[in-house]
Amino acid sequence: MPLKNTSASYGSFTKLFHWIIVILFAWQYVSGNIMTGMQRGDVVVGLGQNDYYNWHKSIGLVALAIAVFRLLNRYAGQLPGWAPTLSSGEKKTIHRLEQVLYLAMFVMPVSGFIYVMAGGFGVLLFGEYKLPDPIGRSETLAFIGKWVHIVSGYVLAAAVAGHLFIVLRHQLFMKDGLLYRMLPARRR
Repeated sequence: MPLKNTSASYGSFTKLFHWIIVILFAWQYVSGNIMTGMQRGDVVVGLGQNDYYNWHKSIGLVALAIAVFRLLNRYAGQLPGWAPTLSSGEKKTIHRLEQVLYLAMFVMPVSGFIYVMAGGFGVLLFGEYKLPDPIGRSETLAFIGKWVHIVSGYVLAAAVAGHLFIVLRHQLFMKDGLLYRMLPARRR
């Protein structure tokens, strides 16, 4: 399997970045819901609320870095052609969903970073390194960052659901192997 995309298939880098982002988004969704539902002093799976917040912020910054690499990789080469079983409506939908997903890869971590820095919460990267605050306290900016982060989270969830719906519809009902285009070992 080539490292870069070809006209026939997605390359290893594209597949790797795709699945890393899937895992990081899943962690962020789960940890975000756990941490916001916890009370001070609660422990869930051995972690306290502060631990979840620190890991959520840290993983968000990692996801931002991966998103940058993913975007650079996308524009470093070509994309394979559309799967032949996709309708023209599905192609348009997938294109729009992909735009939303790429936008979310940047808006989510940036808005979260703005919220925690402007709100005075800061980032203790992986519980070890306190990041400098380039923003400074601003209630207005923290408020905007928080709500952009929350609203974009719902938009992201809807885009992921749409993406999954199309892929699973093709994989489970049409049985055309659409999912294999993004799996590490592509079926021939």
